[in-house]
Amino acid sequence: MALRRPLLKFFLLLFPLSILIACQGDQVFDQTSKMGEQGWSQKNQVVYPFEIKNLDQTYNLYVALRQSNDYPFNNFYFVPKLISSDGKVIKQALAEAILYDPKSGKAKGEGLGDIYSHKFLIFKQLKFPKKGKYNLSLSHDMRTDTLAGIISIGASLVPNP
Repeated sequence: MALRRPLLKFFLLLFPLSILIACQGDQVFDQTSKMGEQGWSQKNQVVYPFEIKNLDQTYNLYVALRQSNDYPFNNFYFVPKLISSDGKVIKQALAEAILYDPKSGKAKGEGLGDIYSHKFLIFKQLKFPKKGKYNLSLSHDMRTDTLAGIISIGASLVPNP
């Protein structure tokens, strides 16, 4: 009986882990771009190509951001834009991310040292009009041309269950 208890604990830990690993492969795409030491320039538009094969499926689009304490603002404005293969903008938004608590000044997101990670749901229940190739374009919409402290920007498109 003593041997069964550790074995049961092992399987109880293994089961949720296996589900987590299995669910990670469902994304249509999951990409990240590093911004370099100087930060993110407004001229540096990030583009991620992807392909839609299932029109019955709905998707959620997430944007991930990593920033350091060198980032000089409390918030961050960016523009996600979905573009079809013929160049038509299917959907776009002006998104605002609040990176620091306005009252305490404490950084939001998950952090280690002076680097913080954020993940934002941008479009939910997204449907595409036709099968084919698309691009996600990301650009920042801040008054400063080059944003210090932006380490990386990324995105993932995840099918809804």
